Amino acid sequence: MNLQLDSWDLDGMFGEFHDVTPSSPLQEQHHYLYTFPSQSGTGNLHRICLREGLEINWFDAKLNNPVTMDVGIHYPHLEIAYTMSGSGCWQTSAHTQDYEISSGVSTLVYMHETKMHAEFSQNEHLLHMELRIDMRHLQAVVPEMDRLSESSFYCKQTVGSPQIPLIVEQMKQCPYRGALQRLYLEGKSLELLAFHLDGIDHEAKEQQVKSKLTADDIQCLYQAKEILSRSWRQPPSLLGLARLAGLNDYKLKLGFKELFGTTVFGYVRGLRMNEARTILEQGQANVSETAIMVGYHNMSHFAALFRKTFGYNPSETVKLPSSTTDAEVKLF
Repeated sequence: MNLQLDSWDLDGMFGEFHDVTPSSPLQEQHHYLYTFPSQSGTGNLHRICLREGLEINWFDAKLNNPVTMDVGIHYPHLEIAYTMSGSGCWQTSAHTQDYEISSGVSTLVYMHETKMHAEFSQNEHLLHMELRIDMRHLQAVVPEMDRLSESSFYCKQTVGSPQIPLIVEQMKQCPYRGALQRLYLEGKSLELLAFHLDGIDHEAKEQQVKSKLTADDIQCLYQAKEILSRSWRQPPSLLGLARLAGLNDYKLKLGFKELFGTTVFGYVRGLRMNEARTILEQGQANVSETAIMVGYHNMSHFAALFRKTFGYNPSETVKLPSSTTDAEVKLF
C-alpha cells in the first residue's frame, strides 16, 4: 500500500488518507479510530486530539504487505515518535540520511516545506506512538522550540533512555477519562517534549566544547585514555586524571565523550568487564576472585554490571559456546 499525501495542518493528514477508512468516533470526545484496509493488514490508528495543534497518534497493526508513505508537509510540524515494536525507515527531501524506525528508538523531528518518505516492514506487529504538534499553535507556549525552526528540517534520535519508554507507557495506560484524561495526556506530552528539548540543550553545550577542542586538547585526551588503559584497576580521580593529562575536568569529561564516544567511567568499566570475562573464560579464578581482581569488592554490584554489559551472569560464562563470548565490549 502506498499513501501519497499533502498536509497544511494536522487535520490535513487524515483528510487525505484515501486508503484508510475512518470509523465513527470513539465514546470519548476528541478520540477517532481509523482502520487499515484489509489488503494492507489488520489493526488501527487511534487519534487523540488534546488541544488545537497538539495530538497523539497510536498505531497498532499487523501489516501483511509493505506500507509506504510520501507526505508533503507545508506547515511547521514538530513530532516526537517512539516505536515499541515494528521496523522501517524514513527520509526527507531536505536530508539524504536514512533514519530508522525500530523498537526503543525515539525521534524528535521538525519539518517545514519538505517531503517525507517512510516505509514500514511487513509481517511485523507495528506498535508506534507519535506526538504531533503544529508549531503555529504551541510556539508561544514553549518559546524554546524557536531554535528548531532555524532550518526546514531537524532530527535527533535517542536510544536507550529509561525515561522515554516510561512516559510513553504512562500515556498509554492513562487512568482517567474525559476532561481529566486530556489534562493528564497533555501534561505527559509536554513532559516528553521537555525531555527532548533538554537533550538538545545538552547537545548544544557538548558541540560548543567540541568546537573549542584544539589539537593540544585532543593530544591531551589521548594521553588521558592511555593513562586509563594502564591504570584501570586503580584509576585516578577525574581531577587527578585531568591534572595528569593537562586539562581541566570539564573539558576532560565532555571532550572524552565527544572524542571517544564514551565517558571516562564507561571506558574504565568496559576495560574491567573485558578483563573479567577473559579471566572467567580461561578459568583463572572463580567469580568472587575475578571481581576483586578487576577492582570490585561488592559481588552483587559486579554481577549486575557484568550482566548489563554482556547479557548473562558471570557464573554462566564458562558454560557459553565460544561463538557467544568472542565479541568484546566496544569501548569507542
